Amino acid sequence: MTYHIQQFKQGEIIFHGGDSSDCAYIIEAGQVEIYSANKGTIFDILHEGELFGEMGVLDQSPRSTSARAVTPVTLLEVKTQQITNRLSESDPIVKALVGVLLKRLRSMLPSQGLGTEKNSLLDQVASVIEQAGLSKFKLESELRSAINAGDIQTVFQPINDIPNNELAGFEALSRWTHPHRGFISPVEFIALAEETDLISEVGDLVFTRAIDLLSRLPEHVFININVSSKQLDDEQFLNRVLKKIKANNISPSRLKLEITETMVVDFNLAKKWLKKCQKIGFPVCADDFGTGHSGMEQLVELNFDVLKVDQVFIRNMFKNERYQTILNSIATMAKDLETKLVAEGIENDQEYQTLKKLGFDYGQGYFFGKPMSVEDVLKLTN
Repeated sequence: MTYHIQQFKQGEIIFHGGDSSDCAYIIEAGQVEIYSANKGTIFDILHEGELFGEMGVLDQSPRSTSARAVTPVTLLEVKTQQITNRLSESDPIVKALVGVLLKRLRSMLPSQGLGTEKNSLLDQVASVIEQAGLSKFKLESELRSAINAGDIQTVFQPINDIPNNELAGFEALSRWTHPHRGFISPVEFIALAEETDLISEVGDLVFTRAIDLLSRLPEHVFININVSSKQLDDEQFLNRVLKKIKANNISPSRLKLEITETMVVDFNLAKKWLKKCQKIGFPVCADDFGTGHSGMEQLVELNFDVLKVDQVFIRNMFKNERYQTILNSIATMAKDLETKLVAEGIENDQEYQTLKKLGFDYGQGYFFGKPMSVEDVLKLTN
């Protein structure tokens, strides 16, 4: 599903009162008039950047007013589920407030004019869906189109074997260059994708590309891929991945699945998922280890194959000796648990040599290489 831009000529009707409320709109350019066809009353003139048509979407009621283009207008559709999904997952107090405001607004619609109270209520509704929310709706729609068009890039950052300082594998990472905003941080668009079904689509795209690349790399090279909570909840996810690697004649051991602590909400469910992965042959890596409150509990409850120590420890180990003490303890513990260790964020030889002495197995960071394209990966490995 791509996002839709609609254009209307001056004077053209966008929707009539009584029509079904199948979407809302954000005005990209031009002006829109909200009015009552029966009473001939103009309620409001809306401008670029404003949202309208959301009332019916929120409570699934028919359109209570009509909308007409005052000038030639360009509109971005906001799909019903983009609004209702977030409302259903929001704080119950927010949902209650929105419901009360809608009820009061609709009770006033038969009156001759909106009046100052009506305008005040509209301001309150607008405060619920703030401008930041409108930008988010728009970015979500654009992200969906970028995924469908294949515009989300996948890059691969080297992971080196620390004892020998030789290339061992890569981590697959997603990148997005927006046509107007330029480079968008993965933190921003991945977080947005995780609020919706888009994260599964991004994930499938990354897995497809990573598996294709693995089929062209030496047998000893692996690729790490981050897995979202929605993928963990999808019972067919592992089957889809397994089907892809079998089709490419790749060993499951070459595909390492990374999960973060925040995704481990239910240890029993996580145990089942981890055992299923390991039964198939997928190694599972605990990403950002050491930054969460339940890191030690994870080690007791979950039998991870790899622990990926967060870069905050590497970045600070020469600024505060307590970080080195913790890294030493983690290294000793991992050895006793027969768990492999990866250090993130290695940027210089001093950090590398220290981690080598501590007994870390793998390292990742600019010291070994920046994220690179498939073409550069193939040059590096051939």
